[in-house]
Amino acid sequence: LSGVPPRDRETRVRQLLAQVGLNPEHINRFPHEFSGGQRQRVGVARALSVDPRLIALDEPVSALDVSIQAQVINLLDDLQDDLGLSYVFVAHDLSVVRHVSDRIAVMYLGKLVELSPAEELYSRPVHPYTAALLSAIPIPDPERTRSRHRLSVSGEPPNPLDPPPGCRFHTRCPRATEVCQNTEPPLTAYAGGHLAACHHPLDVTPVELAGATRSPLSPLTAGDPPPAPTPTLGR
Repeated sequence: LSGVPPRDRETRVRQLLAQVGLNPEHINRFPHEFSGGQRQRVGVARALSVDPRLIALDEPVSALDVSIQAQVINLLDDLQDDLGLSYVFVAHDLSVVRHVSDRIAVMYLGKLVELSPAEELYSRPVHPYTAALLSAIPIPDPERTRSRHRLSVSGEPPNPLDPPPGCRFHTRCPRATEVCQNTEPPLTAYAGGHLAACHHPLDVTPVELAGATRSPLSPLTAGDPPPAPTPTLGR
């Protein structure tokens, strides 16, 4: 509680507990007396204590029952509306990700492979790894499950400390060719704010491919020219 005078700290803590849906009297509890969902709420309250504009949430609902997950997600939605917060939400549950996200970044072995508005990514993934992830989401309807196209991957993920050359996904990608083995694909910008790093993108028309441009977010690779020096501004 940086900046809060000692005499006001208990009042501030009670306010924060109430803000995340906990009884202010829980200030007297020990950590082991809270349930899993309550502990997540305490974690959110701690983040709110510094009046942030951005909160990083790393797997905030992964160990919770589905009903408790929904409560925590609803709390985060309400806080975002009330306080104008932005979230960096890290998760593996793609159903939850779809519900909470405006934009989604997909990473493989520590590398950004796709970045897109949420609905665009779920309706039209461009990177094969993203498509494989989405095709693994269970669908309750057996008819839809049987009829949908699945993109599967084989093999085991490489060691992230010693990634393969070229595209890091090429050892498991069903669309990989020689260029994927030797050359790291740049992060490329397509229409609609959709970015992907793939030599053989999915569901991209020839017109879109012709209009695609290398994103400024794309990291430099060994074959790239050095960046232009930044001019020094005088007084």
